[in-house]
Amino acid sequence: MICDFCNAPNPVWRFQARPFVVDYGSLAGASDADWAACDACRDMILANDRNGLVDRAMQIAPAIPDLAESDVRELRRWSQGLFFTHRVPCGPVPIA
Repeated sequence: MICDFCNAPNPVWRFQARPFVVDYGSLAGASDADWAACDACRDMILANDRNGLVDRAMQIAPAIPDLAESDVRELRRWSQGLFFTHRVPCGPVPIA
């Protein structure tokens, strides 16, 4: 399992979110469950540090095949924004 925000291995937190569709042109999918987060991303989510989340993701996993770095950054900001829009207002839960 990886952090849904930065791709770090072995996330230890789970944030509840309502299901939503992810449709970014040629990249499409759905989020039908909660989002996993590492300690660093959990802290940024709780602080509403959206720029920090994107910056961390760009440091850990900077590339998506066939996308320019600026497009990867925009995609991450957009998809993480969908998480914040659909997040259930409650605290994170440890992943067992």
